[in-house]
Amino acid sequence: VNPSGLTALERPTAHVGHQYHFLSTEITDQTALLGIPTRLGNFGLMVHRYGLQDIYNEIHIGFAYAKQFGRELSLAVRINAHQLGISNYGTTRTFSADMGLQYHTAQGLIIGLHYLNVGGINYAHGLGALPSTVRLGASYRLDKVTVTSDVVYDRIRAANGHLGLEYAIITSLLLRGGVSVHPLQQHAGFGLVWGQMVVDVAATFQHYLGISPQIGISYAF
Repeated sequence: VNPSGLTALERPTAHVGHQYHFLSTEITDQTALLGIPTRLGNFGLMVHRYGLQDIYNEIHIGFAYAKQFGRELSLAVRINAHQLGISNYGTTRTFSADMGLQYHTAQGLIIGLHYLNVGGINYAHGLGALPSTVRLGASYRLDKVTVTSDVVYDRIRAANGHLGLEYAIITSLLLRGGVSVHPLQQHAGFGLVWGQMVVDVAATFQHYLGISPQIGISYAF
């Protein structure tokens, strides 16, 4: 997630999410996010865990700061602490940094750039590699439809791309769909808005591996 998006927050907001990979109860993702806007800029905290039950576990904790300059430009930096644990091999830790920016045009187009893991830091002892990517994306809203797309360069897996659409049937119900090209995956879901709470339900479809369902809940205080 591009940390410069924090500047869009007007109220303290919390989010929790859970994902089952390919309908397996053993391979899971859990995410908790907290964003706090202040006069000095917006601050964010991220805690993310990915793991294979009692065999492989990754924990990432990130602290972000984002600042808006005028109406057009937002800049952000995030410092991350990482821990990787592999059964029978041990545990290793490291740190990394991310950078992000967003530019808002007068026509409603948002252009974003996100550099994940600046410098390509990896875990010690060859236990694992942290992804290092450069993502260039854009988002444009036209009446009830929002179109998003991005291109991602990954040092390990080469290039990737995504395209997504969101349609607001009514104010409280949003339908979403999208596609990723490398590997080829389809995405579908919906969002429900109740006052200050948003519930997001989605699924990713991969031809050979199956379905990965996920749910997220956000609340603006």
